[in-house]
Amino acid sequence: MCGFADTDDPVCPGCGVVFAKLRGPRPTRPPRPQRPSRPPPPRRSGSGAWVALGIVAFAAAGFWLFRLGASGAPPGAAPAVEPLSTAPAGETVAPSASPTPAPGAASPPAPAPPAAGVGPPLTSAGRVSQEDVLRANELTEHLERRLPVGPAERATAEELSARYPGEPTLMRLLQGTLMSLAVREQQQRNYPEADELLQRAILADPSQLSPRQQLVQLRLAASDWLGAETAARDVLDRAPGDPDAWFQLAFSLFRQDRRRDAIDAAQRSLEIREHPQARALLARLEKNTEDEAGMREQQLAYFNVRYDGGEHSGVGRAVLRALERHYATLVRTFDHRPQTAISVTLFARHAYYDASGAPAWSGGAYDLIDGKIRIPIAGLTESLTPDMDETLVHELTHAFVFSMSRGVAPRDLHEGLAQYMEGKRLERLFDRDQLQALAQGRARGVGGFYVEALGFVEFLLSQRSMGGMNDLLESMAATGSPDAAFREVHAKSHGEMKQDWRVHLQRRYGR
Repeated sequence: MCGFADTDDPVCPGCGVVFAKLRGPRPTRPPRPQRPSRPPPPRRSGSGAWVALGIVAFAAAGFWLFRLGASGAPPGAAPAVEPLSTAPAGETVAPSASPTPAPGAASPPAPAPPAAGVGPPLTSAGRVSQEDVLRANELTEHLERRLPVGPAERATAEELSARYPGEPTLMRLLQGTLMSLAVREQQQRNYPEADELLQRAILADPSQLSPRQQLVQLRLAASDWLGAETAARDVLDRAPGDPDAWFQLAFSLFRQDRRRDAIDAAQRSLEIREHPQARALLARLEKNTEDEAGMREQQLAYFNVRYDGGEHSGVGRAVLRALERHYATLVRTFDHRPQTAISVTLFARHAYYDASGAPAWSGGAYDLIDGKIRIPIAGLTESLTPDMDETLVHELTHAFVFSMSRGVAPRDLHEGLAQYMEGKRLERLFDRDQLQALAQGRARGVGGFYVEALGFVEFLLSQRSMGGMNDLLESMAATGSPDAAFREVHAKSHGEMKQDWRVHLQRRYGR
């Protein structure tokens, strides 16, 4: 906190702050085994440390927008980020240039409205009146020019379709109108409304594939993994040679932790067409299978827990009991329940590092891409240590925050809330001199980032309590923007609230 960012000591020689994630050393904790040497993950320059995984990061909850076009061009991929990690007690956190930026800090481009696909304009021949031919052709031109579509255009399309039931051009006109409306709702993150519009579009002309394909994309954007699976299978029933649908099916199964089925789907996609994202997804699935080979699995309503069978069966049961207890607490606190079961894998320490890609100081990690919690359990018994219990609630909080905000919550909010739910408070952890160092901006490296994240969350809770925090996370899910959510709840942007917090620190501890 005072500028000694490059020290290797567990305690800062300048101000006495423990760099490990605000967790004081416990005398009973065994020393950390050395991590097996392996090449470090590739890094990109810039303010963030990004893991180059090569697959699309669906910055979830609609924020991880996946869109494979009919042309086969890969969708714009949001960068995959490092796991959200927990440092074990009593260990030095290696400082970095700056913390990893928040997942979903910049939204992917919104999908372009689909081409109406309504075919050639109507002519006056047939049973459609000349007046209605003109109205239909005006709407067709409106859609083909990709102009904004609203209730008036929908009313026209529905009226014409009802007046001339079975007229193919008017059926497709209604379908194109509903699909364009669905795009608008999706851009505004109104996923249920968009889903309803696309289901209505499918009924307008069941012979067409495009609204079914758009429904898969929508449900992936909404992080509705089971719904995306259902929609992808519906496309494949009609177009079994569609490689994009096989890939989308693979990803939805991957997010549901149904690895064997996901591997089969990814392989089918690659058999039809080679694609780098499908290849990367398959590689990750195969690595996960290798990492977890021979593990026993327990499935409950809210968790899938894997661990080494005989060796760690007692620990696995103890962890599961603790997870269920913390889950109930977090449901009450956030007034939210994640839609899908949360996967938790317990590793021997050396296997944990290889499987998670987490930094050497990490005592647990929540993966933003596959939604899994990975934790090292070497040396544990059925009586979980306080450190392990804190790690479990910390990583589980990440899963709740990610689910509730649809992946939009910034990194400081993630880490601050995770520490807060562990029971950490700045004034319990640090003395007056250390808090003064924080107020004066002398926090450095990863340790300083975690301290600041906790302080910022405490400040936000002092302003609007937990109800306001829940409103903030829900607003992030609705708007897709941290700044928009902060303005809606606090009337200021994320950065402006951060500045208010710094002013508050200065007034309280600065002198």
